[in-house]
Formats: sequence, C-alpha cells, structure tokens
Amino acid sequence: MSDDSNREFIERYFDEVTNKGDLDLADELFAPDYIHHDPANPDPHGVVGVEDVKRHLKELIDAFPDMQFTVDDVISQGDDVVARWTATLTHTGDYFGIPATNKSAVITGMNTWRLENGMAVEGWVNRDDLQLLQQLGVIPTPS
Repeated sequence: MSDDSNREFIERYFDEVTNKGDLDLADELFAPDYIHHDPANPDPHGVVGVEDVKRHLKELIDAFPDMQFTVDDVISQGDDVVARWTATLTHTGDYFGIPATNKSAVITGMNTWRLENGMAVEGWVNRDDLQLLQQLGVIPTPS
C-alpha cells in the first residue's frame, strides 16, 4: 500500500469512526477476521473480527461519549502504519467495570495496523492507561 492510502486509513478511522461514531464504516476498514491486541481488553482472545471491533468501539463510546482523537504523527512503511495520538474524553459511562466518574482526561497513545488491500488485518494499541485512571481518580496520583 502507498503511504497516501495508509494515511487515508488513519484519517477515516480517527475522523469518522472514533470521533464521529460511524461504526458502520468499520466494515470498510477492518477485515472480517481482523485481530486486535489491546492490553486493557479483559477478553484473553482479544478483539477478533469486525463485529468485535464495533462492539469494542461502542463500549468506549458509551463510556466516553465526547471522546475526540487528534492524530499527532503518522509513520507508514509498506503495509504497516502507526498513528501517535492524543485523546480528550469525559468518563460518563461504565469503563471495564469502572462506574462513571464524570471526570475529564487527556491521554496519549499509539495504534499500529498491518493493512492488506486497504483493510486492517491486525492491530495493536498502547495507551497511557495509568494516566487515564489517575485523571479519573481511580488510582491515586503520587505527590
């Protein structure tokens, strides 16, 4: 894939799917057998398949309905693309068993995807969950 195609994938994912909540677009961006690796996901099998992607994203949107991502950097090489991002959000719904705190947070992270024919077939996410939980008041911030 070209760097332009990889960047278009990033733009469509963050602008339309996560920021605007267009979960149906996931059918165009993720392969039916997509595998997603997320250290915070309680399911040991991870997120597998586009329907799981939509379910996982709906859970995030339900927990943080105002969640907005800004892509800070994109690195693309061949079929691999990495996006470094910053997200702002307010915790107004259940998040992996944590009841709403109604607190706002700003977190950073990175997503890496392996693309085939314009669709993600495998992905990894790393975000600063400690920073998120501290801002939500779930974990104390060291003084």
